[in-house]
Amino acid sequence: MKTRRNSDGFVLTGVLSLLVIASVVGGSFLFSARNSLRTAERWEDYDQCLWVIQSALEERKYDLYQDFREVYDATHSWDSLDVLENYNAQVTISITNLSGVVVAVSVATTSGSAIKDVATYEGEITIANVAQATYKGVTRKIQEEVLYQYKSTGNSGGDSVFDYSFFIDNAGYFSGVNCDFNGDVRANKNIELKYSSMMVNGDVYASGIVDSKKDYKHDSWSTYESDDVATARPGSNTDFDTSNPNTLWAQGYNEAPVYFEGVEPLEMPFVGPLVEYEDYAVASTGTISQGGVVMVDAVWGDDAGEDIPGVEGILDDGSLFLDGTVAPIEIDGIIVARGDIYIKGSYTGQGTLYAGRNIHIIADLGAVDPPSWPKPDSNPTATVNINKDKDFLGLCAKGSLVFGDYNDWVDAVDKQYLAPPYTASHVTDSTDAANGYVTSTVDGISYFDGDYTNQDGENHDAVQTDGSPRLYYEGVLGEADFAALGPEYRGWIGQMDAVLYSNHLLMGVFDPNSTINGAVVCRDEAIKRHGDLTINWDIRTGASSLDGAGFTSSLPGSLPRIASATQMVRWMELPVE
Repeated sequence: MKTRRNSDGFVLTGVLSLLVIASVVGGSFLFSARNSLRTAERWEDYDQCLWVIQSALEERKYDLYQDFREVYDATHSWDSLDVLENYNAQVTISITNLSGVVVAVSVATTSGSAIKDVATYEGEITIANVAQATYKGVTRKIQEEVLYQYKSTGNSGGDSVFDYSFFIDNAGYFSGVNCDFNGDVRANKNIELKYSSMMVNGDVYASGIVDSKKDYKHDSWSTYESDDVATARPGSNTDFDTSNPNTLWAQGYNEAPVYFEGVEPLEMPFVGPLVEYEDYAVASTGTISQGGVVMVDAVWGDDAGEDIPGVEGILDDGSLFLDGTVAPIEIDGIIVARGDIYIKGSYTGQGTLYAGRNIHIIADLGAVDPPSWPKPDSNPTATVNINKDKDFLGLCAKGSLVFGDYNDWVDAVDKQYLAPPYTASHVTDSTDAANGYVTSTVDGISYFDGDYTNQDGENHDAVQTDGSPRLYYEGVLGEADFAALGPEYRGWIGQMDAVLYSNHLLMGVFDPNSTINGAVVCRDEAIKRHGDLTINWDIRTGASSLDGAGFTSSLPGSLPRIASATQMVRWMELPVE
């Protein structure tokens, strides 16, 4: 007899086995998924911890930069770097992350001493910012090194105010006059170019708007080549062949200039504490000679008797008169006069003159051996090497820079242009109080109200040598003493070969056909023009031009200093101790 087997138990066992296997596999997947999720969350915590640290570090860097700027804006000096020395502040900052969790971050800022080069009057310091935080059990630590610099504008990187034929920290008004600019033009407010014959062979930059009657004119290649502009910069293609990339020249003239609106304001340097520029002049062994005889040795006004001959009293102590009408003025290096500078005639050599107050160009001022740029140029590199040795003069006034005999022309200049809204209140250096150019102080920062029609004697003890009140644009000399220097009749100036810089005002009257070969840099401007005024930019002042490379004996190394933008030079993660 046959017996039937019962298969129900076998099937049940198989099903149970499959369930066990599925549970194990499912559990494994679940475990793996949970582990992966935890790993992802861990990495998310790891990343969020870094974000929290970096946020705190950026906040700390900003606060530190504000501390530095507060000191710099008050003194405009390389001593501003000192505020960063041994800045061992440890600060705990609370940061609320995206999840609403508050994390305490400790930020330590450490540094060494500032590096100051007395031979070039430049300085720098590197700040190491260290931050550490713990977030959801994750601890991370990072360090950023930030470089602060105090350098000449041409060496500070980026744009320089001396990259332009005309730069003004205020608005630029060129309305109803003929002006030819062979170089870029820039204003930290609006620019008006409202005359139909305006010629700008360069780009125009305005932090506000460019208000033009119509698109300003510019020269074609053929016109620029044939025009008598030997003292103007070369073309962007020195052979005028735009299809030839081998002849491109940095900061040369481009046949298709444009204008740019709403650009970031460009920081203008200050002539800060004069004593620092005196130290720089001594380090550069600067001299002024005439006929081979040294007249000025680095600083004028630091010894008794250094004043203007023939003037009675002591009010002109430290003021300097340079007359190049008989023999050229020989300039070598950096020279500082503690008072006013009066200058006319011809000069030779390379150097920069700093005045503790005003600079008065009282007649034509020309270079004996000026630079020139052939158009076209078959050997531009050779031209650069030749021009490096050509005459150069920088005139930098801690006060204002004035052309001609203001006693004759002042009534010809509409005085409304010497006061707001045409001029503007601006930050000034605290040491300008010695010139009367500090009219108020707010939170330790000095300001000048921009009204040059007032007497500077209202803000400090100042009169002219004849005892009369002195306005901001007037020199220390009384009318008779000034007339004895032989200023140009009516003050009309026809030619100036120099880079012109003033902490404050630049003003005067030009003759019907006048030329400036160099650059114009100022905070306020009141120039009366008759006929054409041509400004030919000296490309040797260019921060990125091939002509400016290595041209540091006079420029850009000798022109006013500036605190350049900070740079992060190194970022690293540190081990947690």
